[in-house]
Amino acid sequence: MSTHPPVPEVIPVTAPFDSVRTAAPVAAFARPRTAPHRSPLDVVRPNSWAHRGLLALGVVGAVAFNLTYVVDGAVRPGYDPLRQPMSALALGPGGVVQTLNFVAFGLLGCLTAPAWRASLAPGTGATWYPRLKVLAGLAMIAAAGFPQDPAGYPLGVAAPAHPTAHAQIHQGVSVVSLTLTVAELALLARRLRHEPGWRGWSVACLLAAAGMMGLLGVFGALMATGGDGGLFEKLASATPTLLGLAVVTRLLARGDARLSAARLSAARP
Repeated sequence: MSTHPPVPEVIPVTAPFDSVRTAAPVAAFARPRTAPHRSPLDVVRPNSWAHRGLLALGVVGAVAFNLTYVVDGAVRPGYDPLRQPMSALALGPGGVVQTLNFVAFGLLGCLTAPAWRASLAPGTGATWYPRLKVLAGLAMIAAAGFPQDPAGYPLGVAAPAHPTAHAQIHQGVSVVSLTLTVAELALLARRLRHEPGWRGWSVACLLAAAGMMGLLGVFGALMATGGDGGLFEKLASATPTLLGLAVVTRLLARGDARLSAARLSAARP
């Protein structure tokens, strides 16, 4: 018989499952923090000189665009501004003036998009209004690259028996640009409806959008039947220009060029 005392049995203690820790640092499994999402249009600081300058440049450019085709049409021999569309000015001698007018207006629309982003953020339209500006501007530039066919102007140049491919492209991108402009007015109306001190301007934007659509409808119907549609197209073009001039003038006249300035000030304690 052994004289050694009995060795007590050692029972291992198992730690609870939820207390088990892996050897890897917890930080290795943590989701890395990412920087806040920024739109490519967030390149203009609100109320900076670039913000206010681009807003002013946009309305000056829009006024210059309308004045250019009015003056050019008035001095161009054989051009009837009441009957012919402004696109006809891109044909014949001196047509480069209207072609460059289309390009410059389209580029200005793209350049002013970041300024509108700064004015509208945060809130409705801060994302899509600047995008519509860019898309409408690009469509305008495309219209410059694909001129319409002769149709009564230049004098003595016969219209083709069938529309050419470049004329069909011109018509298509022109419709896109004008439709996007109407959408801009409708979106701006929706935003202004929720801003203190701007609700009356929301009605003006809706009326401008409806008026522009109506004028373009009359223009299309008259041009399809050989009528004098040029005047209605020019009135449709002037409608968003005049409204934009009024809105931007009011924004720049205030100390803060953001639409939400009054609402954000009221929310501060």
